[in-house]
Amino acid sequence: MSLRLFKSVLILSLLASIAPCAFLAADETAEQGRQVFEARKNTVVTMRIVIAMSFGSRETESEQEANATIISPDGLSVLALSAVDPLQMASDLRIASDEMTSRISSLRMILPDGTEKASELVLRDKDLDLAFVRLTEKVDQPLAYVDVTQAGSPQVLDNVVCIMQYGRVARRTHAAFIERVEMVVDKPRLFYAIGKHRERQVVCSPVFTMANEFVGVGVMRMVSGNTEPSPDNVMVIIVPAAQIKALVDQIPPAQ
Repeated sequence: MSLRLFKSVLILSLLASIAPCAFLAADETAEQGRQVFEARKNTVVTMRIVIAMSFGSRETESEQEANATIISPDGLSVLALSAVDPLQMASDLRIASDEMTSRISSLRMILPDGTEKASELVLRDKDLDLAFVRLTEKVDQPLAYVDVTQAGSPQVLDNVVCIMQYGRVARRTHAAFIERVEMVVDKPRLFYAIGKHRERQVVCSPVFTMANEFVGVGVMRMVSGNTEPSPDNVMVIIVPAAQIKALVDQIPPAQ
């Protein structure tokens, strides 16, 4: 056997031995992700929001939907404030008039069984782009929820699971993807990012570690002040669970 042929056979043998290991690792990651998805999917619900916007004497209404994460068995949930108050982003980027105002005229939570319940906005934090909503009526059974104290702290290049719920066109099916953490920013406040190609799915969605720990919720982060509208001034980040819990502690109990 020639030396060249011997090298070729050796390389093929090595590749044949490595390939099964790679597939095994991929299958293991997928199985871990599926376990997180099955355990957490019913904690993600859809909020139906009707927003009334006024400009002078004119008022128009628009309906939109956004995901929210249930964080208590009675239905207290968290989502991005920009999803329920889009005028906030416009004012921060100086593209809205002072005469423009907005208000929520209707807020309803679509539960996993398809029923809708009236809700109310109980707390908003403009700096973190977080909004907390609560059902205005009691549920028959405690809802599946995420315990914000069971927090995870992924590092750069760690895999995480993001869970979302699609709209009517997909029959409100839950979905998930696994992505690696691309950035961890420590100061002045900790946040994570997992890449611009996933921004649309991450906004308002909860993120978990592969060990089923709660990482946080996707929100919009923007450069405020005297800035021109630009994609460079806005990005999607994941607000950590600890910062969400600090706000939850400020919410008075339901009457």
